[in-house]
Amino acid sequence: MCNINITLQVADFGLTKLAQIGTTSQSLPTRVVGTFGYMSPEYAQYGEVSPKVDVFAFGIVLYELLSGKEAIVRSTEFMEAKSLVYLFEEALKLPDPKEALQGLIDPSLGGNYPIDSVLKIANLAKTCTHREPRMRPTMRSVVVALMALSSEDQDLASIVTGA
Repeated sequence: MCNINITLQVADFGLTKLAQIGTTSQSLPTRVVGTFGYMSPEYAQYGEVSPKVDVFAFGIVLYELLSGKEAIVRSTEFMEAKSLVYLFEEALKLPDPKEALQGLIDPSLGGNYPIDSVLKIANLAKTCTHREPRMRPTMRSVVVALMALSSEDQDLASIVTGA
């Protein structure tokens, strides 16, 4: 979605909290609902909500930005739907992930992108979408990693892992 200044903005990110209108208590009774492709495993299975749920959803958004595809990909009407998490994880496991990633990147880019940066962003998204919430970075770490990538001043992996 673009605003009046043609600045891109993210919309329908995933999770929404529903609460009673007019409640002034610090502790609100809430029910969280979500968009399937953005749901973290712990939320989808157990209804557990934490900041790490948002980190997971942000990782999905990173995959969407790289691929130009929605969170759940269906190639044809008869083909099984696959998540971007699955597709990128499979590519990142291969001996030459850069080559595999080129098949997942938004074709409208026409190959005009630095593959090393794509690999770093894909690895960041992978850490954000880790199955175990405690293994996901904080959003602060994600922001710092993206800033480092944009300035090319620091190694992305050391920022995300804290090493």
